[in-house]
Amino acid sequence: MYFLEINKEHKEFLGAIRHWENLKVAFESDVIWVKDFSFAQISSPEMLQIPYTKLYELKENLLFEKDKLLPLKKLPSGLLWTPILRALPILLPKFNHNFFGINQKVKMTLKPSENTREAYALLVDCEELKTYIESAPKYRLEPLRWIVFDKKALIIGTPLLPLKGDTYWFENNFLMPSGYDFEWNALTKIMQKKLNPTEENIVLWNTDNTYFNIPIINFKPLSISSFRLTFS
Repeated sequence: MYFLEINKEHKEFLGAIRHWENLKVAFESDVIWVKDFSFAQISSPEMLQIPYTKLYELKENLLFEKDKLLPLKKLPSGLLWTPILRALPILLPKFNHNFFGINQKVKMTLKPSENTREAYALLVDCEELKTYIESAPKYRLEPLRWIVFDKKALIIGTPLLPLKGDTYWFENNFLMPSGYDFEWNALTKIMQKKLNPTEENIVLWNTDNTYFNIPIINFKPLSISSFRLTFS
């Protein structure tokens, strides 16, 4: 069994693993203890990004630093264990939904991610799209919808077209640049409810952590006729 130790002053860094509902937390003076990690969680990128921690393996009630042969200390007695979601509640401030950014009290930032997901959206130059769809078979375009966004064509759906452009992952009505994820992933669903409570929009995130609300109703089926009508 593995235990993580971190000082209370650094507890905000536990936000990276707060969504692991199997974990339990206990408080001891100025220290926070976390237990019940799976083996996969111990070696995960989320764990590696948490600073100021010590990771122990428990053997016969003695704590060994991970990959060390000699025990360092005993596990404190009398710890009261609580599920991590209850022990570390999240308090969110009120948000100004007319502002294209996020209140600084809870700063949602994107970071490079080692996870891979299928791209769901493509932002491509309109001229390049025009050249492709003029000769593309109808069945290739039918699953897709599109809108003119930032003077380019934003296409959603799969499979995406084989065109050069910026691709995006899709989760909780968020479009995030491929290869990126939120630093505080546990806040994703909460942020979706705050920024897009009616789920009538798709929220497109940029790597500089700004975002845009795009009404879903504004997307139209991708076809040569809809493209020509848009630019007629």
